Amino acid sequence: MQAVLTRLCERIAVLGGAALLAAMAVLVLTVLSGAFGRPVLGDSELVEFFCGVAAFAFLPYCHLRGSNVIVDFFTQGLPQRAKDGLDALMNLVFTLVALVITWRLAAGGLTAWERAKKSMFLQLPEWWGYAIGVTAALLWVAVCAWTAWERFKRARLARAG
Repeated sequence: MQAVLTRLCERIAVLGGAALLAAMAVLVLTVLSGAFGRPVLGDSELVEFFCGVAAFAFLPYCHLRGSNVIVDFFTQGLPQRAKDGLDALMNLVFTLVALVITWRLAAGGLTAWERAKKSMFLQLPEWWGYAIGVTAALLWVAVCAWTAWERFKRARLARAG
């Protein structure tokens, strides 16, 4: 299971990297064209879209690698079993938070779809960004749940051993 999640997370993260590069390219083009008095129409819309895609695309990979900020000041002296138990509990909480975020993102995407919302200048459908974000967020939920399960197993094994 870990190999499948790793491959999916890496692929989504590459999409996020491409989106981030695209946002940077739009910003460079905006600056260069602005220097010649020809602003890029809808540049802020494109940067907003690309940065939103990048942010959600990086979440599953970050969580899978354990790259979140961890404050372990109070738990340093605890036995490993207790640390694993706390990690399992916090990953479970993380799963619930990710589920709520995914749910609300999906609701926003459905609203954008139903109302045929489009960006102001370029008239791009807004649901595209939501669809990509929901896909990445669903993967994030799966990663959080899998990580919680793995930590519960590790804590249980430490107790038995």
